[in-house]
Amino acid sequence: MKRSFIPAWWWAFVLLVILCACQTDDDDDDGTSDDDTLDDDDDDDDTGDDDSPEPLYAAAGHVVLTPTAANHPEQIYLGGVFPSRLGTGVHDDLLGSALALQQGETTIVVVSLDFLAFTRTRIREIQERLAAHGLEKENILIASTHTHEAPDTLGVFGPNVLTSGVSPTYIAFVQDAVVNLALEVVGRLEPVSMIAGKALIDDPLSNEPTLAADLRYPHLSVDHLAYARFDSAAGQTVATLVNWHTHPEVMIESTLVSADFPQWLRQRVEEKLGGACVYVSGALGGLITPTGVDVPARDENGDPLSGPGGEPLYYREGTWDKARSLGFVLADYALADMTARQPVDEPRLRAVVREMLLPVTNPIMLLAFYSGLLEFDRADVVTDQPELCGFFGCTSERIAVVEIGPVGITTSPGETFPETYLGREESTVDFEAPWGPFTFPAMDGILAHLDAEVPMHMAECGNEVGYLIPRSDFHPRRHPDYYEEDLYFGKDTETIYRAAMIDLLDSLR
Repeated sequence: MKRSFIPAWWWAFVLLVILCACQTDDDDDDGTSDDDTLDDDDDDDDTGDDDSPEPLYAAAGHVVLTPTAANHPEQIYLGGVFPSRLGTGVHDDLLGSALALQQGETTIVVVSLDFLAFTRTRIREIQERLAAHGLEKENILIASTHTHEAPDTLGVFGPNVLTSGVSPTYIAFVQDAVVNLALEVVGRLEPVSMIAGKALIDDPLSNEPTLAADLRYPHLSVDHLAYARFDSAAGQTVATLVNWHTHPEVMIESTLVSADFPQWLRQRVEEKLGGACVYVSGALGGLITPTGVDVPARDENGDPLSGPGGEPLYYREGTWDKARSLGFVLADYALADMTARQPVDEPRLRAVVREMLLPVTNPIMLLAFYSGLLEFDRADVVTDQPELCGFFGCTSERIAVVEIGPVGITTSPGETFPETYLGREESTVDFEAPWGPFTFPAMDGILAHLDAEVPMHMAECGNEVGYLIPRSDFHPRRHPDYYEEDLYFGKDTETIYRAAMIDLLDSLR
């Protein structure tokens, strides 16, 4: 399904503004040097190389972030799809979920928010407040699930393209809630053991065996789900971390607030295991979606449903039944795989964080910054490196690698394409007239450089920089089925990110 974010007249307005401002075009970042965009974070944490690591501690929990008349007094505009999408009610709760891990002097907090995205500025403010309580700021990783049924938290989905849809009251409420949740979770850390694994998702009866469709050529999707479970000394599950790769947008056309399928995934895991389940979204750009995908049907108890002839029933259309079923099915993949896993022997915990500078050159994004629509402060823009960052500047992003025993987590501040994660072979697609054949060159993915038995990827972590489109994939004549070329920081964003992450991963080997 093609999704239009910006009406046609908007382009004329954008061009007029840019021309009047005498700005340069996006091709200025052609000469960007990848090496110059990367700065090491001097605060990197490492537990050391001792033969026997210290015990691992963990805790997890949730906080309800559902908008109400008290915490969101303004009209709710839902993030994603297009401006002026009015929220008409609540279907299920939005959550903030936190997993805290500690070993020796290293403490890491992973936070997942049921939002389309949360900006670098608002995340930094949370990190600074938690740092005042003694936590390492850069080890607080805050990501969004990217649900398309939550209030606008970016500023670009308001009543019109010139007016923010963000409620300042709601943003303050969310920040307070996340700070309190993180402190509460860290305050009850306990010794744990862990198991981890990745479950292959291959349903031969579905039109998309991975249960995720790629709506953009070349068609790729991640074929596995990854998890880590942390159990107390008494054998009770304290926390489960689950990572999968698609947009939470089964109900993309709904006007009801919802976490989409992650709601039921978490519910299923917690009902079966106890503890708190934290879900993080992975390589979902490109565009990876459950839209149009045949999903095995499950009833409200999670049991399979059959058709009139006894054959397995599948849902294709976007309904709440499909959202529930997808969450239950994914949870069952993880739960089934756990039965064959043994506890990890002496897991080690490490987090390495680096700064990455991203030039902002896309006229649409520049207008969103200059107009004040985006929830972004100029303090988070680097302006003292014009040779790299141009007239506007670079956003100061963070990329991280977290190691928890066999689990290796990479982060991205935007919507990572599956080819950035997996890599790809060269392929050619004929788009027919007037576009003709288009060749997608081979790419080296970050997964090949991640030394981990159980790989995870946290997209939308630390910011929302839009789609990480490989520079080679920008269509010179703009294919009309693709809108991703409008929603990016710069044409070199993916190149800079992938080079920086591969460099970081290679340095850890």
